[in-house]
Order: sequence, then C-alpha cells, then structure tokens
Amino acid sequence: MFDRKYSDEVRRRAVERVVQRRREEPENRSIVREVAEEFEVGPQSLRKWLTRYDDGSYDYDSADGHGDGWEPRTPPAGRQHRPGQRELLARIEELERRNAVLEEDNRSLTRVVSLLADQLRVATTSGVRTQDPTVTHVPRA
Repeated sequence: MFDRKYSDEVRRRAVERVVQRRREEPENRSIVREVAEEFEVGPQSLRKWLTRYDDGSYDYDSADGHGDGWEPRTPPAGRQHRPGQRELLARIEELERRNAVLEEDNRSLTRVVSLLADQLRVATTSGVRTQDPTVTHVPRA
C-alpha cells in the first residue's frame, strides 16, 4: 500500500469549504484555487474530490469508519445521479426525434396559415366582406 498525501479530514473540510463558498459567492471563479491554497492541497486534487462529491460517486465521510472514506457508493436520495455517456447519447437521440416532429408540425402549421391568409386575401379583394364573429354589432336606436 502507499501513503496518502492528504488525510480524509483535510479532504472533507476542503470540499465542504468549497461548497460553502460556492453558495456564498456564486460569481467567484477562483474559489477552488483559493481553498486549495488555504488547505495547502493541489488545486487539481481538490477539483477531483469535488467532481466525486458533486456526482455522488464517492463519499468522503466513510460510514463504517474503515478504509479511506473515498469508496464508491450509491448517491443519496437528495442528490441527483449524473448520467453516463450512453444515457446522454440516448437522451440526445430522443430529443432529436422530438425536435424533428416539432419542426414538421411547425412546417404544417405554416402551410395552413399561408392557405388561410390566401383565402382571406381573395375574399376581401373580391368585394366580399366576412363578418368577424368576435365583434358584437349593436343596432342603432
């Protein structure tokens, strides 16, 4: 086995600090670098820990007290599962199919509106007036 460069406590505290600062300062794009300096850890290591924390694939707080606390786990109910590449590709394919249907519906509606506009133009230019059903005519006294 090899010696771990950072303790579980340092990892846990650094990740918690980044999460806290992200809530407090959502516009600050240098939080990871600043927290890495604060805890004297490598910024890339901290990014890796955050990725694992964010996607729920690793738990920095081992429940049984054994191991290093960074074992794979199932995400808790409150945290969303991050989809894998296959799931994302399947979702893209589904959305492309739905988009194609919506584009075809849009083309059909455009044709119908064009036909109705042509009919209305012919009716009004040939001297025939169409009564608008939305207008109420009140007889004059």
